[in-house]
Amino acid sequence: MAKTTCEESHKLDTQFLLKHGYLQDIPRYGSINWSCRGEPTGSVSIYVYPQEGFIKFSYTQTNRWDGTKTDFDYTVRLVTSPCYFGGKRWWFRCPLLINGLPCSRRVGVLYLAGKYFGCRKCYDLAYQSQQETRSGLYGLMGKVFRRDEDEYIRYKFWRGQPTKRYLRHLHKLDRGFTEADLTELNRRLGIR
Repeated sequence: MAKTTCEESHKLDTQFLLKHGYLQDIPRYGSINWSCRGEPTGSVSIYVYPQEGFIKFSYTQTNRWDGTKTDFDYTVRLVTSPCYFGGKRWWFRCPLLINGLPCSRRVGVLYLAGKYFGCRKCYDLAYQSQQETRSGLYGLMGKVFRRDEDEYIRYKFWRGQPTKRYLRHLHKLDRGFTEADLTELNRRLGIR
């Protein structure tokens, strides 16, 4: 059975808080909203106290089976570490308990995969890329499509000859595909 992924969970990132001015020297509060395909999927009110070193979460979860609502209101520690070239890096301390002991792992991202925000290790979350198949036609096609979208080959030909990188790319495309698959891939790559 596949693990729950980080991409399926709501997350809160210290870099997001820093970018939006929550980690300045004064206390700040606000609301963070999540949505999927335009539909709201969750929101949390946050109260950030950087000088005191904590962030307070306030939200309500609704049980999808019986509709009961549960209110949550708790704090998570914020810590900093010095950067090599000056400044500081902000971290959360994971508030979850493992076997009755606090995790307290220093993390940059907290996930709401259960009732409380916690680190990826405590919730045993995997990344989507860790669960994708590495073999087979569909795994290879997915890898090629991602490669096509993420990495553009700058020069396919140089002085009339195909480049080594382009030949390697074609070789990867050639393994395990039918003629129709190759035609579709060539169309997507812009190869005539």
